[in-house]
Amino acid sequence: MKTFWLKFTDGTSQSCQGESEYHAKLIAEKLTGKTVDGGKYQDISAKPLPYPSEGCIWLFDDPCHGKTPAFCYAPEQCAGRTACPQNYSCTE
Repeated sequence: MKTFWLKFTDGTSQSCQGESEYHAKLIAEKLTGKTVDGGKYQDISAKPLPYPSEGCIWLFDDPCHGKTPAFCYAPEQCAGRTACPQNYSCTE
């Protein structure tokens, strides 16, 4: 499962896991009641995150390994990256 940083039409942002950007958008909209920014034919305002962030809307709960901990403490800065850009990750 991948983690995405989503921007909503009300100006707020939050992370959500999903199989794709679109899947994360559907989950986020269903659970929050908000609309993810981006119209029917526009790009979804979703950027990948290296790890889930604190306050993630939905986390996949793997039956063998459980949920991935919220390792990303600067999701707005890390949005669009697939690896942590810090010299030392936020977990150290």
